[in-house]
Amino acid sequence: MTFPVTGPATAPAAPADEPAPLCLIVNPLSFRAARGLAGRASALAAARGAEVFRVCGPDDVATVLDSILARRQRRVAVLAGDGTVREFVERLARLPEGHWLPDLVILPGGRSNLTAADLVGRADPLATLERALSWASDGRWDAAIVERVPLRIDQEPAPPRFGFFFGGAAVDNVVRRAQDYRYGGSGPLRTGPLSTPWVLTRLAALALVGRANVGAPMLQIEAGACGSMRGEVRLLLATTLQHRTGLFAPYAKRGTGALRLTAVARRARGFWPALPRLLTGRYSKAMNLDNGYLSGNCERVHVNGLAGYVLDGERFDTDPARPVVITPGPRLRFFSP
Repeated sequence: MTFPVTGPATAPAAPADEPAPLCLIVNPLSFRAARGLAGRASALAAARGAEVFRVCGPDDVATVLDSILARRQRRVAVLAGDGTVREFVERLARLPEGHWLPDLVILPGGRSNLTAADLVGRADPLATLERALSWASDGRWDAAIVERVPLRIDQEPAPPRFGFFFGGAAVDNVVRRAQDYRYGGSGPLRTGPLSTPWVLTRLAALALVGRANVGAPMLQIEAGACGSMRGEVRLLLATTLQHRTGLFAPYAKRGTGALRLTAVARRARGFWPALPRLLTGRYSKAMNLDNGYLSGNCERVHVNGLAGYVLDGERFDTDPARPVVITPGPRLRFFSP
């Protein structure tokens, strides 16, 4: 498989009276992209006169993004998994306030693709890419631009992290175990599309007999008007995604603010029977703070006791003696047809 790859930023920006071109950034190692999608998307983009960049790690992301910023490449499609998308989002979010920003098209090229599913809402990445290319050339691009904020995760003295989907407590534990399982061998149940469902099924079966051992850390969570929780926490989730597609939307429609938070105490009443309602956002009146459910919208979350979390599938270890603070990040621009 070959990819047309540009070098450093030497191409001038398009004149003001011409439609700005689109470029495509591909991670050919991402789960879905590696199964032929990267080549098909690259060929489609090249056939329409778009440049194609190949990235395989953080250093490549930094080099390509520096090129895009230097020449003000306005329209950028990214075909990759949530982790690679997070690398781009984080580097853009760390730019000084008022810095020029590109418009991003996020195409699902990974395993879960939560960010792409929310920002684009179209399952077929090639159809989305085709639409983006057409709208860029036809002058309809600006009509589909939306602004979204990522999460900002702070724990001093580390630099802030940025991403769209945060998981702690059992969520962090399960994601890490699923990743360790995938990286621990070969075969379709480890590396194929069924690897994550297989791990979740095994853990669910173990949970039914009390042997899952996913843990419930002792946390103190402060979420402003949304409420507070102290004790052993089974689930901890936060996002700025709207979950526009699918049934997964594990947040109650309560409160206001850019952040969506769900925390469930280990002692939560009726947790297993209520789990389907929780995962789909259909909270009952009984799923309230008094019964161990903290969920809704807010503007700031303060967590003490957290030893680690996952952010868009990337694992981060933290010092449980230092608070983790979650707030909205800066506004970024996305093409969302």
